[in-house]
Amino acid sequence: MATKGIDVASRSRPRIWTTKTYDTVAKQYDSLMRIFFPSGEKGRERIVERLGTGSVLDVACGTGTLLALAHEKGLKCYGIDLSRGMLSQAKLKVPGAELTAASFYKLPYPDGHFDYVVATNALSGVSIDAGRVISEMIRVNKSGGEVYVAEWPQAEEETLTERLMVMLASLNEDAPQDYLGIFRGLGYEPEVEVLSKRYHVLGITKR
Repeated sequence: MATKGIDVASRSRPRIWTTKTYDTVAKQYDSLMRIFFPSGEKGRERIVERLGTGSVLDVACGTGTLLALAHEKGLKCYGIDLSRGMLSQAKLKVPGAELTAASFYKLPYPDGHFDYVVATNALSGVSIDAGRVISEMIRVNKSGGEVYVAEWPQAEEETLTERLMVMLASLNEDAPQDYLGIFRGLGYEPEVEVLSKRYHVLGITKR
């Protein structure tokens, strides 16, 4: 999970995960995620294992955990996030990274700029237009480059247990999305690695 951007729909109750919230918890964020969301660490590791050489943009980079791993592999690292508190933590981990406070709905880069564009634990929110974000990620990716998303996907079968999980997750402003369908709607058939029933890594090569 990382900074979840700006609401795209009005909400009947106050938001929990605002930019201010992330600023407040930035120093404790990594410790909290290791306790409450260990799958996120695995998703980042699996994506970095797939990266070769060149440049990588981490969309909603949070405290820069993925960028630190990518930096160790010798990649040129870039990150965007709305929370300056989170970006300050990322800068401590990867001093040489180019970090920018920006929305993932409008990435401040030209078309075809990066070898890799990634997003982990950042798009499964009840108010997030994941398709719009993924479209932007593809836009700034080079032809022949790769785009990766590690997230909570919609279940193939909507059981009572799944509905209950979605309902409970919504209280924390989390929600699964149809990432497979989003990529297909953009003209791509992603490779899907199932890390668990509720956590997948999806990747494409941009044409």
